[in-house]
Amino acid sequence: MSALVHPAEGGDEPPPPPGRGKFTALLAAAIRWWALLGGVVTLGLAVMTALGAISNILFNKPFAADYELVKHFIAIAIFMFLPYCQLTGSNVTVDIFTEGMSARGKAAMVAFSSVFAAAFSVLLLVQMYAGFLSYIAYPEVTPVLHLPLWTAFPPILLSLALLLVASLITFIEGWRGFRGRGGVPPAALPVE
Repeated sequence: MSALVHPAEGGDEPPPPPGRGKFTALLAAAIRWWALLGGVVTLGLAVMTALGAISNILFNKPFAADYELVKHFIAIAIFMFLPYCQLTGSNVTVDIFTEGMSARGKAAMVAFSSVFAAAFSVLLLVQMYAGFLSYIAYPEVTPVLHLPLWTAFPPILLSLALLLVASLITFIEGWRGFRGRGGVPPAALPVE
C-alpha cells in the first residue's frame, strides 16, 4: 500500500486521478465518508462488546442485548465498506495474474471487473429491496430489544446504491486508462 502514497502530499491516499470531475470527486468523497461512518459503527460495537465483557467479569451483569445489536449493526457496517473497497481497488484480487500485465491491460481488467461489480450491486440491490418490502409486510423484531429487523435495510440499500456508483466510476476510469485518455493507475483507484 505504500506505493499508493502521493509523495507531494505525504498522506496515505493517492491523489485524485487526472480527469476526475468535481461531481465524481464529490461522489467519491461521499463514499469515503460513508465508509468512515461504517468504521464508527464498528468501533462503537467493539466498545460496547468490551464494556459488556468488563461488566460481566466485574459485576456478573453482562449487557443482555449486545449479541443482537452486534448481529444487526455489523451487517450494516460490512455493507458500508463495500463501495469504498470498490472505489480504491481494495476488493479481493489475484495479483499473480496481473503482475506482468501492461498498464493498459491492468486498466482493461479494472474496467472488466467493474462491470461485474456493477451487475453484482444491481442484483443485490434488487434482492435486498425485495427483502426490505417483505420485512415491512411481515414485521419481525429481535428477541430482547424488539428492534425491527427492517431497520437494517435502509443503510444497506444506500450502501449498495453507492457500490453501484463506485463501480461506474471505476469502470469509467479503467476504460479511460485502457483507451489511454488520462486513465488511472489500475493497481488502486483513489477516493479523492
